[in-house]
Amino acid sequence: MARRSSRHRIKVNGLSNLEAEIMQIVWQDGKVTVRDVHETMLGNGYIPYTTVMAAMNNMAQKGLLKQNKNGKAYIYTPAVSKTAVAKDIVDSVVEKISDGSIIPVLSHLLKIKDKKEVEGLVKLREKLYS
Repeated sequence: MARRSSRHRIKVNGLSNLEAEIMQIVWQDGKVTVRDVHETMLGNGYIPYTTVMAAMNNMAQKGLLKQNKNGKAYIYTPAVSKTAVAKDIVDSVVEKISDGSIIPVLSHLLKIKDKKEVEGLVKLREKLYS
């Protein structure tokens, strides 16, 4: 089976639920502090401030977030796009689970019935072959 070429990869094979929730907030807001993220996450239930802080520090070390000291607080911005994270996770699945074959992943994606998702796949195909 043909293996996909290795390229520069972020240091992540997937995101935990906490990391995914944090990334959604950072992608949406652009620039955040730990306090901003913590306050947003409190709307979904209690989570300790220190848990959010530790996760965001780890995510900066993984290359998912940029961390800049501004006064007393760090300002976090996304270091990677949603698309880059999605591609990296899919590549990881293809390499680890499907032995480098994209066919099982594509087979699953082709079962999509949502019209917008199907249109997105068609546009992607057009980009690839234009």
